[in-house]
Amino acid sequence: MPPMSNSFHDACAGIVQRFANSRSPVSGITPLSKLASRLVQSGGDTERRPSKDYNEIALELQDDIVAAVPLNNRRLKDAAWCLWSTTPALATQPDQLDALLGQFIVADNARPFRTLASSFMLSYSSNMPGRTETAAVLANLSRKWGGPWGVLHQRFELFDLDVGPARLAEAVIDQDKSAPDVLKNAGLGAMSAQSGYAKEVTKALLDRLAVSDDVDHPLRLARIQRYAMTPDGRALYDDLRLNLIEALLRPFQQGNVDKAIRDAFLKVVLMLLGDPRLKPGNWGFVPHALREIVQRWLTEQSLRQFLDIVDRTADDNMWPYRRAFWEGVYDKGLIDEAWVALGPHGKQLARRVFGSSAEFATLEAGRHQIQSGHAVLLLRIGNGIVADWSHNGKCNIWSDTSHRTAPKLFNRTYDSDEIRIHKGPGNYETDELLSLMHMGSQTYSWQRKVAERLHAMTGIRVNQSDYRHR
Repeated sequence: MPPMSNSFHDACAGIVQRFANSRSPVSGITPLSKLASRLVQSGGDTERRPSKDYNEIALELQDDIVAAVPLNNRRLKDAAWCLWSTTPALATQPDQLDALLGQFIVADNARPFRTLASSFMLSYSSNMPGRTETAAVLANLSRKWGGPWGVLHQRFELFDLDVGPARLAEAVIDQDKSAPDVLKNAGLGAMSAQSGYAKEVTKALLDRLAVSDDVDHPLRLARIQRYAMTPDGRALYDDLRLNLIEALLRPFQQGNVDKAIRDAFLKVVLMLLGDPRLKPGNWGFVPHALREIVQRWLTEQSLRQFLDIVDRTADDNMWPYRRAFWEGVYDKGLIDEAWVALGPHGKQLARRVFGSSAEFATLEAGRHQIQSGHAVLLLRIGNGIVADWSHNGKCNIWSDTSHRTAPKLFNRTYDSDEIRIHKGPGNYETDELLSLMHMGSQTYSWQRKVAERLHAMTGIRVNQSDYRHR
């Protein structure tokens, strides 16, 4: 473990300075800021880990412990740094750990206790050897020696491992600060974002947010990003990714949510794990129910990409009828998956409207040229595939995805030939294939034919009232 980079005194001085320069109004002075201020004046109460070869020291201590040699305070402080982060790690031997803890209990001043507490917090994990025994000793010694550790344990039950992390998680929300900052503000200047206990507090926080019934989703998202993510959108702790995804998505299992909120959460989730349609391997650890939420949002977003982009590029009085039809089909629950292929102009618009994290395919010219604003909506409905072209293109339906000409969803590029059934003028219809011009929109002519084909594919009927343009 490398030496700690900042002294406790400097850390507390920084805390007081941040309170003084805060742009947010603060009513009164919190107990934590009072504690930090007193510690600045007194010079602090934690210690740095000296630069030593602690692996060698651990070997020497192991012999002394086996021989029941009493350790002076300096040697006890060294032993505190050799419990979990050295080879050998002294805490892995229960008899040696018990003997050492007994010596910490009878030490004649607080310094070994403070060092043991710092080492425990920095190395903390839920499966660390001697976790329960060490925490019990620290709880008793914190009452004996007081100081910052005593205040922290009294206020947060810091060394009660069933309670402490959750109590500090509450402080994170109350103070609107990350777990490492709460620990620093409370007097632990040596704690960092990589300390084990700070990670445990972050886990407790995420677990609390995952079951929160607070409907202020933007605030919840902001907290998750501040407390558990890096500025560039990665998980602060990689092994808490599942807790992070749970906190982001689980509150959405019930009820509807505004599109703008969905898009904001979807952007964060996709930055963490990528698009599950394109990178399914990244999502293997995510529960099925949460993957379904994201799949549903992505389907709606792809449909909206197509409709919104074509809204801006199609100069066509039949377009509102086409939009109403596909929205009606979506609301009926028929669309299982959606993907969009965009020409050059559509791609530019999509990036501007949906941001850099939105995924879609590139539409390229095959034997038949395409217009710059062309877009194709690709849908999986039942066991079939739909490819609906914008502008004067046709609606193409393969009733069975296994048909040799049926396109696959989620390709990165499509040429104009592979997502068309009939390239010539007029319509084309068989039991398996349908290529239909968008004629008679105002009389719902083409809509009825497509709805009939979808009914044959799914057994679900979409009525004219479901897609009537209003």
